[in-house]
Amino acid sequence: MKKLFFIALCMLPALSQAQSLRVKSDNVKIKFVADMQGTEGTIGGFMAKINFDMDNLSASTIQGSVDVNTLSTSNEKRDEHLKSADYFEAEKYPKMTFTSAKIEKKDDGYVMTGKMKIKDIERDEVITFTYADKMFTASTTIQAANYGIMEKKGPKKTNVKVSFSIPVE
Repeated sequence: MKKLFFIALCMLPALSQAQSLRVKSDNVKIKFVADMQGTEGTIGGFMAKINFDMDNLSASTIQGSVDVNTLSTSNEKRDEHLKSADYFEAEKYPKMTFTSAKIEKKDDGYVMTGKMKIKDIERDEVITFTYADKMFTASTTIQAANYGIMEKKGPKKTNVKVSFSIPVE
């Protein structure tokens, strides 16, 4: 009995580490709406490493990327233009990434701060999300001009609302 107790005690640190979750990448849905013209679209090619422990958020990390070449607005000419050097430069910068720095519990969900990288620009961003029934549901709003995209002269910046759901196992 003492031996069994000792083995269980030795396993406790491993059990308290954040759980590595496998993402069902084919089922991830990422949508965006750019307020400038109400342009709606999706982006895919999502890859992620998620270590999440609701009881120990300081041990939790989330890293993810999307493939710029999968960008779709249901308008082929616009999609090609968005992937061009005028906007995302998909040939030169094929991935957009996010790496969490901190995850906190807030109200009925979580707030994640971290570094988002689009093209060669990396900035701090905040993503709010919930986690229930093996599903992360998240949203954020970014300013495209902060990443050298859709830069506009004048006081109005283009906000892009991004929402996504990530099923995990």
